Amino acid sequence: MKLFQNKKWIAIGLGGILVVAAAAAMTVNSGVAVETAAAEQGEVTKLLKETGTVESKSSITVTAKNSGEIKGMAVSEGAQVTAGDLLMAGGGSSAALDIKSQKAELSGLQAQYSQARELADKNKALYEQGALSYQEYNAANTAAKQLSAQIAALQYSIESYAESTGAGGVTAPISGVLTGVFVKEGESVAAGAPLFEISNLDDVYVKTDFIAEDADLIREGDPVRIYNEDAGFSDDLGVVKKVFLKAEDKMSDLGVAQKRVTVEISFGTAEKIRLGSNVEVEIAVEKKENVLRIPDLAVFEKDRKDFVYVVQGGKAGLREVKTGLEGEDYTEIVSGLSAGELVILSPGDDISDGIRVKGTK
Repeated sequence: MKLFQNKKWIAIGLGGILVVAAAAAMTVNSGVAVETAAAEQGEVTKLLKETGTVESKSSITVTAKNSGEIKGMAVSEGAQVTAGDLLMAGGGSSAALDIKSQKAELSGLQAQYSQARELADKNKALYEQGALSYQEYNAANTAAKQLSAQIAALQYSIESYAESTGAGGVTAPISGVLTGVFVKEGESVAAGAPLFEISNLDDVYVKTDFIAEDADLIREGDPVRIYNEDAGFSDDLGVVKKVFLKAEDKMSDLGVAQKRVTVEISFGTAEKIRLGSNVEVEIAVEKKENVLRIPDLAVFEKDRKDFVYVVQGGKAGLREVKTGLEGEDYTEIVSGLSAGELVILSPGDDISDGIRVKGTK
């Protein structure tokens, strides 16, 4: 019985060896399946990608000039305003009480001036008739002029004080759309607190920043693709408007300190996208046309040199190449390949020099 079991295991072992041998024979005969692409003449474009924010060049934040309670809100977010329009009425502050007192004083002066002016006009008529001396006429006229000067000075003082403190109300400094309302009726605010944001939607742009090394490659006038897939927005006609000179320290999403440079990009289409939206930008910093190229998935580095696997006679052949411009999808080949030769894409550990392969395009 034991002898029979041994023979059984021997048979199973031989069967396993035969299976492995058959699989090896099939691999040798058919080769490792690989995906290939032909070296060809075409365009290679180097793109730099980043995320930016849609902003307005003319965006202004209106702040509180003194502390107090918010009263008399005259506008809401989204409203179109013209420079000088009232955004919020004054009141509820010590400055407003001061202005109220000054206006009461002004009313008293205006009443005095009215009486003085009336007396001066009567004295002028009497003087012209010879019933009054010049000194008496001149005294009444001078008193009216002095009151008029006091009124003008007090009016200027009230206007200046109201403007500097905001007690006379808050008005729009520019024309545009109210893109932010940061306070509510009845709230108390401190001096300097933001109240409103006004933006000109006709001069929106994209603000982004790049790592300093990449920013060195960007030039004003470089073409840019701007898009937001979630919003269904795409603009292929964007242009780099400005590259800032100074690099600033910023923290990446991974918590790494980086030197980054701000880049401003103008839109090339009249189609609107919401202010404050995030967009993706692709800047074409270099482009070569009619050069020999292969997909970048075919190139790999070994011992600080670039290599590809070329398919020849059904076998993979390791070959060193000299690369030029590295683009978004393609890499320029300066030497080492000829047009039409097939290279293996994304070669794995199962590919080696001389191994038989079965390629598909």
